[in-house]
Amino acid sequence: MTALDRLLPDPGLVEIDAVEVDVAPDAAWERVRHGDLGGSALIRALFALRTLPDRLRGEASDVRLRIDDLVSTPGQPGFGILVDDPPREVVAGAVGAVWRRSIPFVYVPDARAFAAYDGPGQAKVAWALRVAPGLGGGSVISVEVRVAATDADAWRRFRRYFRLIGPGSRLVRRTLLSALEKELGARERALPGDDLLPDAADQMTHAVTIAAPPERVWPWLVQMGRGRAGWYSIDIVDNGGARSARELHPDLAALAVGDLLPATPSGDTGFEVLAIEEGRALVLGGLWDADAGHQRPFHAARPGRHWHATWAFALEPLDGGATRLHVRARVASPASSRLRAGWVKPVHHLMQTAQLRNLAARAEQRLRRNDWRDVLAGLGGAGRMGVSMLTPMQRAHRGHWGAGREVVERHHPGDDLVPEPRWGWTHAVEVAAPARRVWPWVAQIGADRGGFYSYSWLENLAGCALRDAERVHPEWELCEGDDLVLHPAVPPLRVVSMEPGRHLVAYGAPDEEARSAGRPWVAGSWLFLVEETAPGLTRVISRYRCATSDDLRTRLAYGPALLEPIGSTMDRRMLLGIRERAEHAPRAVGRI
Repeated sequence: MTALDRLLPDPGLVEIDAVEVDVAPDAAWERVRHGDLGGSALIRALFALRTLPDRLRGEASDVRLRIDDLVSTPGQPGFGILVDDPPREVVAGAVGAVWRRSIPFVYVPDARAFAAYDGPGQAKVAWALRVAPGLGGGSVISVEVRVAATDADAWRRFRRYFRLIGPGSRLVRRTLLSALEKELGARERALPGDDLLPDAADQMTHAVTIAAPPERVWPWLVQMGRGRAGWYSIDIVDNGGARSARELHPDLAALAVGDLLPATPSGDTGFEVLAIEEGRALVLGGLWDADAGHQRPFHAARPGRHWHATWAFALEPLDGGATRLHVRARVASPASSRLRAGWVKPVHHLMQTAQLRNLAARAEQRLRRNDWRDVLAGLGGAGRMGVSMLTPMQRAHRGHWGAGREVVERHHPGDDLVPEPRWGWTHAVEVAAPARRVWPWVAQIGADRGGFYSYSWLENLAGCALRDAERVHPEWELCEGDDLVLHPAVPPLRVVSMEPGRHLVAYGAPDEEARSAGRPWVAGSWLFLVEETAPGLTRVISRYRCATSDDLRTRLAYGPALLEPIGSTMDRRMLLGIRERAEHAPRAVGRI
């Protein structure tokens, strides 16, 4: 456990950056603990800009960044040293409304007071500078930043503030570490896989520090591959535009030496698994015959024109449960092919940097619920809703989208719950998959389970706080008597009837006392029916029926004028989402 674990055990923000330097830990500690960390011209410029208002008032002079100068007093509260543990770690922290132009800091005398402080409207900010021995020599210098807030309003204010200053904060930290790396000397260590390509002509090494232990990072690596979990990089370039996985997929976790992780649409070319050290190292590679235009086994004889490459991922555990992920690409090729490296190197740097950034976000569980694809889809859904509101004459047509007359007119489970609906719909979609593959997706629907596979950005704008599932979670399967949650602030529907593998009916019962007394009431039933119409072909039916009291207010609030365009549009997209998921089968690894 680190000092930050004790001071801020439940932070809302954690960011870690690190570099490896070619000096002993004692020397690295002396430099970072007592030296001026603001020697970089860029850091001086950024800090001068940050303190410009004070400088104009004559209240600031020299721009220095020395840990020894961090002193917080009752008269001038601010950042102060909370923990000093030489030659390993020093922690500084402050409490205050940091989003204000002139920060009103709160004085906390020591680490105990910092950890215990819970006054309203404040952010608790702490950072640790650590020095640790590097594997094989040298040192690892890392900076970890943590932020927590004392209440929800303070956290919202801090998040808005950090969206603005976060890029600058990261730039300062990375520039500082880069300057130390340049001054003390970068350490280029040997990595797994280097020995497989001893005559490599080109080598590129990247690294990222992830605020998660290696066992949380490793599963993301082994499921990589086009048509599998993707590469977590720039999907439009290396994954055919399909979004890389945002969940771990247990069915993709098994990997063995000799497997081929697909990199092309056909899957016949990719990265051969050359070595695996569970939880520690994954080495991929390939031998590509440039003349024949195909891939050979990595250990085969090299053809005349070739590209011979290794791509190694090595995980190094750090203090505090963090991981340093090193990635190295090495390439051997004849001199006649090396001109190509002129454009390959910058492209690889761009793709590799994006991959490491996105891997860290996944392992640290800080992916946003929605990305730009969800926003675009949501905007399209909103447009469809708008058109539907303007065309009430099309309501009957929309009410049986995808469903023929026989499906619409026949009696279905749950119909007796709302025998005389005021309005509703019966939608259907054909899925090219057997019912046993379709049902699990239906059975985990719900805002607190697998989502609704619809326009999640719109649902989250309305406060649903969901993320549509990418895989089946057996533990989320609904059972009779469970609640089907539509929205955290809306009473759920109760699953009143279920035939596993076949159908479930969710029901919102009317207030019988209100109905008897002539007061407003609402009742609704929602059926999901899965029926295999032919071998490997399944129909999914969504049937919603709503009845209300006759008073104008209830009819307007719960009637079709407003709810049908929204509900029908969302329901249609949900069925298409079920179809996409049930028909998709992750590509298996191949062999050369």
